[in-house]
Amino acid sequence: MARNFPPDFLWGAAASAYQTEGATETDGRGPSVWDTYAKVPGNIVNGDTADISCDHYHRYPEDVALMRGLGVKAFRLSTAWPRIFPEGKGQVNQLGVDFYDRLIDLMLHEGIEPWICLHHWDMPVPIEEAGGWRSRETAKIFGDYAAEVIRRFGDRVKRFAPINEPNVIPWVAYNLGRHAPGKQNYDACLQAIHNLNLAHGKTVSAVRAEAPDAEIGNIVSLGPVRPHYDDAAHEEARVFGDCMWRRVMVDPLWLGTYPDPIAEKIEPLIKPGDMEEISQKLDFFGLNHYNPVFVAPNPNATLGYSEVMPPSGMGPLTDVNWLVDPDAFLEQIRDTSNRYGKPVIYITENGASYPDMLRSDRTVIDNDRIRYFDRYLGALLDAIDEGHDVRGYFAWSLMDNFEWGRGYSKRFGLVYVDYPTLQRIPKASYHWLKGVIEDNAL
Repeated sequence: MARNFPPDFLWGAAASAYQTEGATETDGRGPSVWDTYAKVPGNIVNGDTADISCDHYHRYPEDVALMRGLGVKAFRLSTAWPRIFPEGKGQVNQLGVDFYDRLIDLMLHEGIEPWICLHHWDMPVPIEEAGGWRSRETAKIFGDYAAEVIRRFGDRVKRFAPINEPNVIPWVAYNLGRHAPGKQNYDACLQAIHNLNLAHGKTVSAVRAEAPDAEIGNIVSLGPVRPHYDDAAHEEARVFGDCMWRRVMVDPLWLGTYPDPIAEKIEPLIKPGDMEEISQKLDFFGLNHYNPVFVAPNPNATLGYSEVMPPSGMGPLTDVNWLVDPDAFLEQIRDTSNRYGKPVIYITENGASYPDMLRSDRTVIDNDRIRYFDRYLGALLDAIDEGHDVRGYFAWSLMDNFEWGRGYSKRFGLVYVDYPTLQRIPKASYHWLKGVIEDNAL
């Protein structure tokens, strides 16, 4: 890249507990909703499960060495709720806490700052059976879990976020039923929206109480929402999709209100004090971005709308049929910055899946991914030049992993994971990004 990032720009990588750790029945970890969902035939491509995944639980020293080799100064991980509270609440599993202690201490020893996201979709089964995100009580239980994690690690971890991409949960898990717990229920969508926001607010309170020197922000996946066709029905889908995808999990946090056209429907769920707790001041905005979102009417979706593939001929697609559109990335940064009062922004996820092939010489040449990163980092520099306060970038993902309903059929990693052997093999994109980071450290 010809242009340089600011000298204090933070370079990082990201992964999540459920997608990488494996060891799902090790050292007292309880079952998560994704463990049970993945074992239902037809839910996951090829019947894959995350029982072993990348075995990060046992191989974390090797993975930290890969972080150090890449040159990143931060790594965004998630703590597994069922590893710390096997029942979701009650007795803490000390062996689970010990794992994160070891991981955090090693990262700090290697000069890598841990950023903790407290929930990346792996809800403990007992909490789901008691109502999950459909229950207001879950927000309180989550706040207690968050407080425990922050108490345990807040002496060393200085950046926290409550829930990864909370907008995905009502949209995919309760509208389309394609993510755990696999529900399709309109009321559940509304309940999940508000209870997820409440859980966010209770986590902010926990950080302020337990680790007042730490920073707290949100992490949400956003992209411009566009109609699949240019007609009235699809424009209606766009308006509703923009509300449900980009606004319902962000406006309450940053503006203190729910957006139209969903505000009136959620109002009966709001109790006195809710919006004040939800909209407490945040220290940063964690923006995940992959692609613009195309929507269309869908009578089989609970909400009547769903995401669809981009119209043909718009440009190159990644291996998961997401449009490569760095202009949409710039547009989303502008929207986030302007709508929410010029917050400090970190790009907490960005990356692409391509059909990587392990060559006979045990190398992976992923030039499509390099081109993707080059174009998106260029758009990020444009945003910084425009004056938007973007202070860091976390590549998704450090390594290939369990990609939810797609199982192991799709690869987003900078590091190739040979699943039969669990060997880690840095791809060409790993070495390319390492060079970018080194060039910007001069």
